[in-house]
Amino acid sequence: MSQQAKAKMQIDKAYILRLAGTLLGITVVTALLLGLVNMITEPRIEAANAEKTRLAMSQVLTAEEYLPVETDAEGVTALYEARSGGSTVGYVAEVAPNGFKGPIQMVVGVDLSGCVTGVSVTDNEETQGVGTKVVGNQEVLDQFIGMSGTITVGGGGENAFDAVTGATVSSRGVTAGVNTALAAVAPYIAEEG
Repeated sequence: MSQQAKAKMQIDKAYILRLAGTLLGITVVTALLLGLVNMITEPRIEAANAEKTRLAMSQVLTAEEYLPVETDAEGVTALYEARSGGSTVGYVAEVAPNGFKGPIQMVVGVDLSGCVTGVSVTDNEETQGVGTKVVGNQEVLDQFIGMSGTITVGGGGENAFDAVTGATVSSRGVTAGVNTALAAVAPYIAEEG
């Protein structure tokens, strides 16, 4: 190998090392900045999500306080005992059933007679309006109010939910979430009675 070829190889190695060092430095600084931004914003995001959940709980079952309840019920992400005046008035379950495009985060209120008091979709990637669509003069999710037991999609009857046209999979997901909440709360209601 000639002297000139060896010198060129040395230059190439130095260039590659300098380039790798520069890229490593940029990566480290970027990672540190992302970590700092996450550290600053994470508590704010958690507080905003907690407030959103608290508002959803108060919409589905009015109470003075919501106390966490330990549960191992499948499909339930959190369960709360709703209390007013020192007495239990019902339960609120956070569930996340699968819809067409992924999980549907929702909150379901259930009174001590085992009837749904309200349903609120807190986050989803489903068909726009699945939680807010109005059919006639009634919001779609208001159909669940007063239902108990196992709820079905369509077919008419006392415990049948009328699916949103064009959003059948989403409607089935929401119905599955309500059924999950009812099943999770049932043992606690039996203890109260």
